[in-house]
Amino acid sequence: MSPRTEKQFEEIREERRSQIMEVALELFAQQGFSNVTIAKIAKKAEISKGLMYNYFESKEQLITEIMIMGLNEFNEIFDPNKDGELTHDELHYFIDESFRILQSRVKFWRLYFLIMFQPEVYTLIEKKIYEVLGMYLKLTMALFERKGLKDPESEVRFFGAMMDGIALNYVLDPEHFPFEIIKKRMHDLYQ
Repeated sequence: MSPRTEKQFEEIREERRSQIMEVALELFAQQGFSNVTIAKIAKKAEISKGLMYNYFESKEQLITEIMIMGLNEFNEIFDPNKDGELTHDELHYFIDESFRILQSRVKFWRLYFLIMFQPEVYTLIEKKIYEVLGMYLKLTMALFERKGLKDPESEVRFFGAMMDGIALNYVLDPEHFPFEIIKKRMHDLYQ
């Protein structure tokens, strides 16, 4: 057996970080951010507390990275060519991809929403949320203005509230949620 390459070590490290993040996400959602310690996360992840600090310097850094990872997943599909202008087709791509992401990782998003509503977590990522949200609002409002909508600012808020509400309802009851019907309805609203 040949020695591992630096790339293999990096892949192992990233896999371990992902495992720790998944364990932490579950614990934070079940027990609350303030009730979970690095020691609890390490124990459930089956690594030593000392080794945990090789991956994350604190539980605050850990939760921040988990939450930013979730935000970035949606950030990647919004304005996919990153030209600073949202088109009609890109809005519909965003709708489709948002539904795909929710459906493919329902457990992650259920836990994500549970954590998002914990005030001590929200304050850690509030700045990043407004940074991302600001870009969404600006580009979507510009699209709605170009489409000639009567009140683009309210329509942007309505669109965001609909997408948030859909996500919350879906992750709470994926078995009974009329997924394809709701997705089609969102597309129909923004033709």
